[in-house]
Amino acid sequence: MNADSTFHIGSSHAICQDYSLAGVSPPAVRSEEFDPPLSTPYVILSDGCSSSPDTDVGARLLVKAAEQVMRECGRPSARNPAEIHTEAARRALTWAELLRLPPQAVDATLLTAHLDGEELIIGCSGDGVICLETRAGAIDVYSISYASGYPLYPAYAHQPGRLLAMKDAGRDIKEVKHFHSASVAERLRPWGASGGDSPTEVFAIRAQDYKYAALISDGVHSFFRAARTGVGGGGEAILLEEVLPGLVSFKSTRGAFVGRRMKRFMKDCQDRGWQHADDLAVGALHLGG
Repeated sequence: MNADSTFHIGSSHAICQDYSLAGVSPPAVRSEEFDPPLSTPYVILSDGCSSSPDTDVGARLLVKAAEQVMRECGRPSARNPAEIHTEAARRALTWAELLRLPPQAVDATLLTAHLDGEELIIGCSGDGVICLETRAGAIDVYSISYASGYPLYPAYAHQPGRLLAMKDAGRDIKEVKHFHSASVAERLRPWGASGGDSPTEVFAIRAQDYKYAALISDGVHSFFRAARTGVGGGGEAILLEEVLPGLVSFKSTRGAFVGRRMKRFMKDCQDRGWQHADDLAVGALHLGG
């Protein structure tokens, strides 16, 4: 079992507004319920809003706050993802104020994944992509997006005026698209879609059924084949179904396996004439197999 993450700046950005980390929470306090105490691997990532100020800092604050909350819990199931994300946003806003940053600096998404006993718990506040590979090699992908292009950030839970304005405008509705393939070598196909207005999309699945779980920021949707002039962000858009297999085809799951895959993937992109305009963050939990 292993956890790793990495992030990469997009061609349209002067500074990367994505941030991610992976780690292991300390063992829970020994108790009658859990004996011996368990350490829990986790992955956390955030994507700062490009149109808000200082969100490169805000995304880091949000991720570090989420890590702090999860490590304090010892066993993260002490709080569900929605509670973890809400508390992380509260702390990040407090830290931003201490740094004299505007509250809009914490306009950022938050994705987390951790093990809770035999369950894998994933939470997504805002937009992003979740990719799961079963022990049998099948791939399930969930792409979470907002039609308005402005996600429901976890910080809005502490900013009632902004949250109400978003709801009144009907911009709080998200779409969750499900894709599936029998293996990473086969093309992903649409498998269904759903919607909702919950601030945090939560997935709880049996960990032993899966080989890995990957969290990906929405920068994965920004890949394009560069125009011959090689100028700007123009060119032909590349669909998620084409991008994703190369990004998550982990050859080894030891050490910094996500970082290695990202480097190889970016080299392959260069060889194929692909670019990505938006920042990209990836974190993954290797669950075994």
